[in-house]
Amino acid sequence: MDEAERFIEDGAPGDYEQLYPAGASARAASAAAAIMVGKIWTGANRTGTVLIHWGSGSGCTGVTFGFPSLGSGWNNNVRSAEGFNSCWSSQYDGTNYTGTKVTCTPYCGSLGVLAGKTSSVVYRPVGTFG
Repeated sequence: MDEAERFIEDGAPGDYEQLYPAGASARAASAAAAIMVGKIWTGANRTGTVLIHWGSGSGCTGVTFGFPSLGSGWNNNVRSAEGFNSCWSSQYDGTNYTGTKVTCTPYCGSLGVLAGKTSSVVYRPVGTFG
């Protein structure tokens, strides 16, 4: 089993389901999501609409945050990305961290071959490639 499959099988630390187990109140979930780990934009070079991804703790220091699918309007519509708080982001063209990927270290003004094709995102500690 390769690293990506193991990552998915283990539940990608930081997945929404792990951060907010079933039954957690919306208020508790929002209190736990206290730190920005990254942003994605619909346009190149930080233009267009922005979506902020949140994590918990102190960012990506020793922690990975995964977003296995993007919401309506975001799937296949991302053209630039940036990681924050010790995070690099990896953009994948498939859901659940599959397919071609581009890693932003920490900023990508253009996603090149993945421009308009991102379907999932992982934020990893600085220095870590997906």
